[in-house]
Amino acid sequence: MNIYINAKVIFPDKIRECNVIADNGKILDICDRFEIKNGDTVIDCCGNYLSPGFIDGHVHGGGNKSAMSEDYNDIITMAEAHLKYGTTSIVPTTLAAPINQLKKAVLSIKEASEKSEKANILGVHLEGPYLNLKYKGAQSPENILNPNENPPEELLEAWDKILIMGAAPEVEGCLELGDKLKARGIVPSVAHSAASFEEVEEAVKHGFCDVTHIYNACTSCFKTGVFRTAGVVEAGLVIDEISTQTIADLRHLPKGVLQLIYKCKGDSKMYLITDGLEFSASDIKENTVYTQENGMSVIYEDKVMKLSDRSALAGSAAVLSDCVRNMYKEVGVPLYSAVKMASLTPAEILGFGKSKGKIEKGYDEDLLIFDDNINIKSVFTNGVKRI
Repeated sequence: MNIYINAKVIFPDKIRECNVIADNGKILDICDRFEIKNGDTVIDCCGNYLSPGFIDGHVHGGGNKSAMSEDYNDIITMAEAHLKYGTTSIVPTTLAAPINQLKKAVLSIKEASEKSEKANILGVHLEGPYLNLKYKGAQSPENILNPNENPPEELLEAWDKILIMGAAPEVEGCLELGDKLKARGIVPSVAHSAASFEEVEEAVKHGFCDVTHIYNACTSCFKTGVFRTAGVVEAGLVIDEISTQTIADLRHLPKGVLQLIYKCKGDSKMYLITDGLEFSASDIKENTVYTQENGMSVIYEDKVMKLSDRSALAGSAAVLSDCVRNMYKEVGVPLYSAVKMASLTPAEILGFGKSKGKIEKGYDEDLLIFDDNINIKSVFTNGVKRI
């Protein structure tokens, strides 16, 4: 058994000093007293925090490897790069691309999930290709498709671990797509969308229950003639059924906006993502120009990726420990809430809420030890120390 001692254990609603006992990759008990037996391994947390492992539900790459790679070893490299920063479970996220290419990427992620020994690769997140060209962001315009002209069935049947799919509900055919996704147990997320508040309300009736990187590549209180119209952002903040993916790198969203999202959604509906590109969880230098897997040219500047013409942000270079630290240290939410938004909340939204994201009896032994600045000291997945 593994016995974690001298720990400040982070629960979803509090932090308390106690010990955690685990065996065979599962948490057995949380206690104040314990008995050490022959063969037990005592892990001294030295007064640091013991936290559930982080879960990144929207990440395009890491360690200089892309989720679009057809080589499953690249996906494993990506996952292990983020593992060093506390992401014990990851959902590789594809970019908009032709259906054939997306299917190959899905199958590559599937193989990686079966062969990964250290990081948990939970499934795949399809960001597109059914998006609105007006809000393409860093997605390549030629790869933005219509579901009526490019049916999704072959792609959706590639793997039963497609967990979430981003689409613009105002695009023709995407409401029906929402119904198809919901029927398969896939989370339909409003993504790269020009929808109004009312169009999002209608989308909720068709299964949409999430907003992709809220405030980024979507409408927010825009003018129609002389009058203002509420958009995707307002719908995401107001409608209780909707969860919000949030890039808390303090580049995509400033402190005040992060505080607003937290105030509106709380830590059960707001969850942290990196939207990290292949340049995240790696050594990158300011003012360096890179080419993404989709051919888009980007530059790393001001600690964030931008399109090379600087017309838009192109994804982050953050890791989840950065996002947790920012929410705790800069935004001012309780540490247990910051951790919950990077662990239990994404676990529940993605369908793993009964096994991951929480320190509780019966849950997976995916655990982190870190200090008050969220500097990662140790990482455990399935009961084995990886870092």
